Amino acid sequence: MRQYFPLFWVLGVVAACSGGTEGGPDEPAGGTASLPPTAGAGVIAGSPNAAGTSSASGGGGGGGGGGAPAGGAATGGAPGVSGSVGIAGSATGGTAGSPQGGAAGAAGGGAAGAGGSSLPGFKFPTPVGADQKLSSTKEVTDFDGKLARFIGSGDLGGSGQGEGQDALFRVKAGGTLKNVIIGAPAADGIHCDGSCTIENVWWEDVGEDAITLSGSSGSNVYRISNSGAKKATDKVIQHNGGGTLYVKNFLVEDFGKLYRSCGNCDDQYQRKSEFDTILANGSKGVLAGVNEKYDDSAKFKNIFATAPMKICERYDGNDTGDEPKSVGTGADGTHCIYSPSDVTLH
Repeated sequence: MRQYFPLFWVLGVVAACSGGTEGGPDEPAGGTASLPPTAGAGVIAGSPNAAGTSSASGGGGGGGGGGAPAGGAATGGAPGVSGSVGIAGSATGGTAGSPQGGAAGAAGGGAAGAGGSSLPGFKFPTPVGADQKLSSTKEVTDFDGKLARFIGSGDLGGSGQGEGQDALFRVKAGGTLKNVIIGAPAADGIHCDGSCTIENVWWEDVGEDAITLSGSSGSNVYRISNSGAKKATDKVIQHNGGGTLYVKNFLVEDFGKLYRSCGNCDDQYQRKSEFDTILANGSKGVLAGVNEKYDDSAKFKNIFATAPMKICERYDGNDTGDEPKSVGTGADGTHCIYSPSDVTLH
């Protein structure tokens, strides 16, 4: 059986269901309902990085970084493709440096290169002309021997170690003796009466001493250079007077001592000495002996000596004629002055 509703009641129901300008409890504010979201477009895949290149220094090049991170997709979007890994660089190292040291310096020239070494090229000269014989002491002020060999004869014909022998040459105070070769027998070699210069003088077979330095003045200066001596059973240079001795460029072979400040002379003085560029071969003794008691000093540099030679020895010294006693060897910074770098043992 059909039912009929009044028209005004039907219109009221329709109005209640259609919604007005204010949203009902089930609608979002603003009225019209939102459309469903559109599916997001997929992010473009990241491009692969360029291949890594080798380091110029020889280290391996770093691998190329990864591509851009995969794009996050919007709703429904496809994930982006990861970039390819770059090609690793070469790991080849750089060229190794040369292991060779520097070239050695030329003899007599510049310093030796790394790992190089050189000894002074000193050698005994060949005498010029016939031997010259001396039967008495020759006194000189300035004398050039022209590299002749001089030998003792008669009263100067000895070559032993006895004290008090006469000399072949006596150089007056302030004088110079040069270009002389002293052969055997040599007697007591050369005496200097005060300051003197000895240049290019060579003792082939030392007698008692090669040279004796006298003179009481503390201002005396004795210079010996470009010279050499060998076969000295005891001393080469005997320093009895006062003053300072300078020895430079000297070859000494088969000897007891190169230098001795008199240890028991009647008259004692402070004595100073300096040695530069000395080639000393064939001694198991000592290069120089000084008196600590009288405040002697000896300085050394550029010393080339055969082991186990001692460089410097200190004595107590006296003026009584007694044999002086040793009080020590080696550098002490006051009486024996040198550093390890000043001495080369060969």
